[in-house]
Amino acid sequence: MAGELYIYSTPKEADVSLTLDTGVVLAGTACSANGRDDAHLIQLPAGTTGQGGLLRVTCDGYWSIEHRGLVCPSDTGPATFMLDDVHLTEQSGVAPPVPPAGKPDPNADPFAIIKAVYEQGDYDLSTKEGCGTYTEAACMAIHGQHSLGWGHISKFEGQNQWNGHAVDAIMLLKSTPNTNAGIYDIILSTESPEAEPAWSYKGPPDSELWYYPA
Repeated sequence: MAGELYIYSTPKEADVSLTLDTGVVLAGTACSANGRDDAHLIQLPAGTTGQGGLLRVTCDGYWSIEHRGLVCPSDTGPATFMLDDVHLTEQSGVAPPVPPAGKPDPNADPFAIIKAVYEQGDYDLSTKEGCGTYTEAACMAIHGQHSLGWGHISKFEGQNQWNGHAVDAIMLLKSTPNTNAGIYDIILSTESPEAEPAWSYKGPPDSELWYYPA
C-alpha cells in the first residue's frame, strides 16, 4: 500500500506519469480504485522516501498539465501527491512550445525538435536571457516530444546560469533508441553574435543535477 499512488483523471484515457526528483520516471497504469474506473496506479519503487516530483497528465485533444508536489509514501494507506509548487507561464511576445498530447516518441529526432523551437520563436542567443529562455523552451519541447528523461542541469551561485540551470545545455537520464544518455550542449558560441542551435554530446548524465521543469 505504501508504494501505491493513485491519480484520477478526466478523461480516464489520459496518460499519467510521475518524475521523481531522483530522476526516476514512473508511468501510470489505468485501473479501477475506490469504486472509480478513472484511476491510474503509479507504483513507487521499494524504499522510496518522501520527496518532490513532477506529475504530468496528457491526452489527445486536451491541454497537457504539469504540477510539482510532494510524493509521500504512507504506512497506513496509499501514497499521496501533495501539490505545493505551481509555476505559471509568463505572457510575453514569445509563446513557449506546448508539448503535443500523447506519449513522447523515443525515435523522434531531438536536434530537429530543438531547432524547430528556435525557428518558431524569437530568441536572441547573443544574450544570457536569450540563451536561458531558449534552453527552457527547448527542454520543455524535447521532454514532451522525445523522452521524459530530458531535464535541466542544476547550476549554483557563482556559476554561469539562467534561472538556476545551465544556459546552453540539457541532460538525458536514460538512453533512447537513437540518443545516448548524457549531457548535451544545445547552443554553439553561447552569448555571442555567432550563437546558434547545436547538438554536442559532452559526457554522461548526473542524476543529482537533473531536474524538470525550470
